[in-house]
Amino acid sequence: MASDERVIVPAHTPKPLPNHLRSELTSALLSTSAIPVIQSTLQKASQEEGWTPSIRARAKQLISSGQVMNWQEVVEVLVKESIERQDKQPTLPGGIRRVRQDRNSAVELAKTADEAISVKFPAQAITEGKKAIRDALDHVIEVEGAGVIG
Repeated sequence: MASDERVIVPAHTPKPLPNHLRSELTSALLSTSAIPVIQSTLQKASQEEGWTPSIRARAKQLISSGQVMNWQEVVEVLVKESIERQDKQPTLPGGIRRVRQDRNSAVELAKTADEAISVKFPAQAITEGKKAIRDALDHVIEVEGAGVIG
C-alpha cells in the first residue's frame, strides 16, 4: 500500500470487523510508523502509572507463594488479572475486598498490602492508547461517503 493511499471503510462497519478489512487496516498501519508510536504511547503511559513494577511484584508474589509453578502459569494469571473488570471485587479502604457470598449476606475478607497488588492496566494508559490509535487510523482510513478523516 502506498503511503498516500487510504483504506475505504463503510460508515456502518459490522462488529467484529470483517477479516479483509482488518487485514487492510493492519497493512495500512504497518506501512506507517503508527505501530511504534502506539507502542511507545502505551509504554510511557503505563510506566507513568507504575504498572510495570506492579506486574513484577505480582509475578514474584505468585511464584513465592507457590500459586504458580512455571512462567506460562504466571503469564496466564497476570493476563487474567490485568483485564478483569474492577467492579468484580471492589477494594475498600485498607485493602479489604467485599465478596458477595449469596443473596442475603456479604463477607469481608481482609487482604494484606502484598495480597492487594493490582495489575489492572491503568485507565489513563488506555485513554492515551485510544488517542494514539485514533490518530493513527485518521491517517490511513477514509469513511465511505464522509471523505478523509482528520
